[in-house]
Amino acid sequence: MTPDLGTASAAVPLDYAIVVATRNRLDMLKVSLPLLLAQSRPAGRIVVVDHSDDHAAVRKHCLSLATTSMIPLEVHHGRQANLPSQRNQGLTRVREAVVAFPDDDSLWFPDTAAQLMAVYEADRNGCYGAVSATEVHVPPREAAPERPPREGHAKDHPAIMRIRNRVEATIVPQPFNLFGAERIDALGSVAATDGLSYPLVETIGGYLMSFRTEVASGIAFDELLGSRIGYATHEDKDLGLRVLAAGKLIAAAPDAHVFHNAAPGRRADGFDYGFFHILNYMYACYKTVAASPRARRAIPRYLRYKVFLYSLRRADPHGRDIHRGAQAALTALPEMASASPGSLAERYTAICDRNGIGAARKTGGKIR
Repeated sequence: MTPDLGTASAAVPLDYAIVVATRNRLDMLKVSLPLLLAQSRPAGRIVVVDHSDDHAAVRKHCLSLATTSMIPLEVHHGRQANLPSQRNQGLTRVREAVVAFPDDDSLWFPDTAAQLMAVYEADRNGCYGAVSATEVHVPPREAAPERPPREGHAKDHPAIMRIRNRVEATIVPQPFNLFGAERIDALGSVAATDGLSYPLVETIGGYLMSFRTEVASGIAFDELLGSRIGYATHEDKDLGLRVLAAGKLIAAAPDAHVFHNAAPGRRADGFDYGFFHILNYMYACYKTVAASPRARRAIPRYLRYKVFLYSLRRADPHGRDIHRGAQAALTALPEMASASPGSLAERYTAICDRNGIGAARKTGGKIR
């Protein structure tokens, strides 16, 4: 008897692509790209979108790797130094069912892709619009020993972070997480009905991101978030929130391990760093999260708390500049809160112009 393929118990195999956006980070690409090419479950293609000052050197290195790999490896010159724009540019090249967007300093373990794809393949009805990898704090042993130094971070102390996150969630909860939790409550039963038991998460971090390609292509990264200085922040959470708003869940793949080899150094000048951490969060909130009354009420309190945290870092000139930038963005809160969804982008642009942050200003380091 011919089996009914529509009710077969085996998961339908899916293919996937990888898009890496980068700028002036060839030393890190030399470590991360070989790990992506050596996955136990190979990608259908890898697309590198680069806007380095020396693009020719990046292209030469990528093409040298391509000659020894069975995986198609494309390298394209980015239209602009803008992380969301570069990711969107790479996304147009993807034909595979799933697309992952590791940062150029995301170090994958040999089975990271296989673990991600197992989640998608278990989800036959497409409940999951995105799947997050899981951060670990020890690099894969396969990583090249000459990898660049990594910046220390509070996240390297998981026990401390768990306590901090618990306290903050009680006292000053993140609007992003409040909205995500509400969407999980609304949509989670659908996954449970399908027999899915992977953890569901409220947001997704940039270096952990993967999406169903049709979902990512239909929503796309918001290029406004990286349009001013090339430094984009919260563009990852913004896309994840819009996936949830569109009726899809974000699952986590607990064994899809990623080590974030975050480079030390400043990714933007102090004022711009503080300014866009607050303004981009505000913009993403009022664009999507504010649909939840509870999350909307939490926006002012949370942003004021973030500015307070920056005030504790005023011991040096850079820290004082960060605080000044965050304060400047916070003054725009009433303006953004009163904007209609259709006018938010215009308000965002006007606020940047008023603070003298022009579209032509770019940072020279890593795009985030």
